[in-house]
Amino acid sequence: MTDTVRCTYNTRLAGWMSGLIDTATFFHLHRAYDQVPLIVPVRFEAGSPLTFAFKSPELIYLPFGLQLALGAVFAAVVAVVIGRNHGLGVAGDRQRREVAAHTAEGVALLAAVWIGFQAINAWRLTELWRRTFDPYMELYVLALLTAFTASVMIGLRVVLRVQESAAGAAQLRAPVLDGRRPLARAGLAALLAVGISAPFVLLFLVWEILRPA
Repeated sequence: MTDTVRCTYNTRLAGWMSGLIDTATFFHLHRAYDQVPLIVPVRFEAGSPLTFAFKSPELIYLPFGLQLALGAVFAAVVAVVIGRNHGLGVAGDRQRREVAAHTAEGVALLAAVWIGFQAINAWRLTELWRRTFDPYMELYVLALLTAFTASVMIGLRVVLRVQESAAGAAQLRAPVLDGRRPLARAGLAALLAVGISAPFVLLFLVWEILRPA
């Protein structure tokens, strides 16, 4: 038996939202590029700019690049989760479909959350570069805490949706990639590891560049 798991409404909605947020971020940075001074602050000490760098597309479009990287990683995870599976019976097939659909939905929602966070970060950085100080640090921290909280809530929601489905709590142990080769399962594990760690690594790198000393 061969089939493909269908995306849920929330999965498709999260994908469209991520694409729209990416587009809005790009146009915001494109419009702000000419408004940003030729030399911008990249490091602070006691609230005062300490180190400056020349404006460049790589620097200004950094948040948009992070959005694309996050979107590519999470989209790859969703594609693997909802891909073809073979060798399952009818009951096992239904079980696998439900688990895969809930998992893909959670991954897509996580992508939308962190891509949205980068949009807020893009707006904050353009204001920082124009003003040579960070007037929205509190908003940035609030957005970061909100993104982490939303990520935890999405994870809990996936667990609850699986528990409430037809097969009950037993579905939590149902393999999402049952019937696939070990290489595919290893690839999914690697993608999930990258998807989970990418926001933390990217935030650390950006914070090391822009945080007050």
